[in-house]
Amino acid sequence: MFYLLFKKNNSKNKALRVILFYVLYCMGNEAMSYYLQSIQSESIIYLLYTFTVLEYSFFCYFIYLVIPQSFIKKSVLFFWGGFILFDLVDLIFLNKGKGFDSFAIGIECIIVLFLCISYLFFQLRKSNSFIIYSTFNFWVVITFFMYFSGTFFLYIFAESMAKNVAFQKQYFIINISFNILKNILLCVAMTMILNDTAEQQKDRIPNLDEDIFISENINFRN
Repeated sequence: MFYLLFKKNNSKNKALRVILFYVLYCMGNEAMSYYLQSIQSESIIYLLYTFTVLEYSFFCYFIYLVIPQSFIKKSVLFFWGGFILFDLVDLIFLNKGKGFDSFAIGIECIIVLFLCISYLFFQLRKSNSFIIYSTFNFWVVITFFMYFSGTFFLYIFAESMAKNVAFQKQYFIINISFNILKNILLCVAMTMILNDTAEQQKDRIPNLDEDIFISENINFRN
């Protein structure tokens, strides 16, 4: 809904479309997960592994589109391919599809947090970083950073504490709270300007120090 209200005229932006498809996929995954749980299907484990891979893939593609040219940008594809391979190894040989993919999600969280910090580092180094705070890309990165940092330990202990009733209640509360927070922050992101617009605004901002310097040189020569 927020996409239609604020971003429907900017649908050609690739980063924007990645987040839109990510949100739509999350909605479909939640519906499928609820259905598989209701019929107590064992295939829900494969749904969890699939969600981990696709969620990670969505983020990697997004961060590849928005992060400045650097060693980190060139390494995103390596991170993506390496994690996909690891997730398959975990599914087939380690976990063998018998439980929650806590180990794989833990690795995913670490990589995503590293990429988020890298993006923020590169952006905040800019002299005009005050514009970044009002951009779509910045708020999406902040969303993923808060979501994965808040659920990191929750997912790490999910498999080993699966039979603990008290943990199950805490898991439900924490998980749904951070999912709600994620959705709220993505709605906020949809209201922000796109980064290409920010770059245009940046180009229009005059360099006052340079103008004063030029004016003083002209007066001095006169």
